[in-house]
Amino acid sequence: MAFLRRPATAGGASWNEVLRTMQPAEDEAGFLAGPWGECLTEATACEHTEANLGQAGQVIDFLVSCGHRRFEKAADKLERATHKAMKNGGIHNCPPSAKDPQAWGPARQRLPQAMPAMQAAATTPPRSGYPVAGRLGSNRSRSSSSSSSSSSSSSSSSSSSSSSPGRRLDPETKSMCRGAPPSGRIDELLETNISELPLGVVSEISKRGAAISSALRLKSSFHSTWLVDVDPPLQDEKKHAQVIVQILGSEVGDDPFTFFISAKRIAHAMRLARNTGLRVPDVIFIGSCETPMGNLDFIVQEFIVTQTIEDIVKAPRAEWHRMEAEILTKLKTVTVKPADASPMLCFNSLNQYLLWLLDSVPPRLPAIAEALNRFMREGPPRESTDAVLLHQDINNGNLLASKVGEVWQLDAVIDWESAVVGPAEMAERPLQEHWRIALAFGSVVKGAWLAGQMAEGDLPRCVLEDINEERELVEEYTKSARQLHHRNKLTFQPWANLVRQCSVRP
Repeated sequence: MAFLRRPATAGGASWNEVLRTMQPAEDEAGFLAGPWGECLTEATACEHTEANLGQAGQVIDFLVSCGHRRFEKAADKLERATHKAMKNGGIHNCPPSAKDPQAWGPARQRLPQAMPAMQAAATTPPRSGYPVAGRLGSNRSRSSSSSSSSSSSSSSSSSSSSSSPGRRLDPETKSMCRGAPPSGRIDELLETNISELPLGVVSEISKRGAAISSALRLKSSFHSTWLVDVDPPLQDEKKHAQVIVQILGSEVGDDPFTFFISAKRIAHAMRLARNTGLRVPDVIFIGSCETPMGNLDFIVQEFIVTQTIEDIVKAPRAEWHRMEAEILTKLKTVTVKPADASPMLCFNSLNQYLLWLLDSVPPRLPAIAEALNRFMREGPPRESTDAVLLHQDINNGNLLASKVGEVWQLDAVIDWESAVVGPAEMAERPLQEHWRIALAFGSVVKGAWLAGQMAEGDLPRCVLEDINEERELVEEYTKSARQLHHRNKLTFQPWANLVRQCSVRP
């Protein structure tokens, strides 16, 4: 709680002393107000201008520990609004509005007009010499959409919605996530460190006889996705005057299957999809590039012209479900042999998947391994079947379609990072009960594995927690562990407990 020891006023009492006896308040817009709100605003700002040590989490944890849990939602709302303002240059740069949090008024008097870290980022000259998008390029779009990552879109498109109660994190877990190493907040690192195309990407495009005329960052979340104009164009079997460049930030996917993401796996999944007759973007080439975060994979792929604009322009529900059914049918018609699946994850039965999960449970978390073994013993044996390609994440952002006459037609299916090769029954809707339980175990085991990596000081690049508590890794663990608890399959433990258990040395 180091932040709370700071003085609330110049030379005066600390925030800890001031707030301990202070009743929280909520303004008309539902934001935490009064001294509690001022303290949280300042703490959130500090996460952007100083080392991010989870200052906002410290304040919210203190709020709850003082018996004010009913104000936690108002605190979360204020924190989200302040993070958004800070990413856009600070609360001073937001024109005063009646909708502003009340706490921002006094905070504007306390906080410096210019934020040092932001000034430095804003004045860093472009290295590559061609036009680039601004630092905050999330969800920018032209008249047509692009083949960008839906895993990143899932987090950004849900940012305005309230979190599901099943995903709500306990204060200790929330604080632990916010104090995690930077690799656990890859979305923030990409936002601040990939403000232009890395030189390695530029060089590889140049080697192929093309030249970049402009680059627009479309979004930055799990990955950094760019729309790039090239003149002369890139050429494989076609000429590409526009391409999508996706720089892969996260090493860990957000679905129960995808523990590891790589350009090779995504490109291979897209090749398998093309073999089914499904329209997917051409992968022009893949590679890796040096960035401030280390060496990152990237994919250069075809730009798909489409009317779809994620969550804004999409096919009507009936048409969308018709196209989804057609996609699933095509994928189920082509069997994939295990030898042809590599380097993707491949399994052809429920038990094979569960055994794979069992191998991923950290040794210091035997309760999870025991629960998995119990489920395997209780469930009916599942025979091996032919395996097919499974996309796993078909949604409005990655089913691209356009209206032709009175009918919507599929333009392409994008975002194959969650794809696996598995039993065809996995593509059925609704999903069978035993698979729903197995997938819940998948999210729990992934959370347990991440807890082990965190305890070992070897946390991979990922998005542990979203400030809106939507669908990131620890929220998915929490939701799935609670579901299994309610089904009497597993005793629920907060994620912070798993990290502590994995930290104990024999």
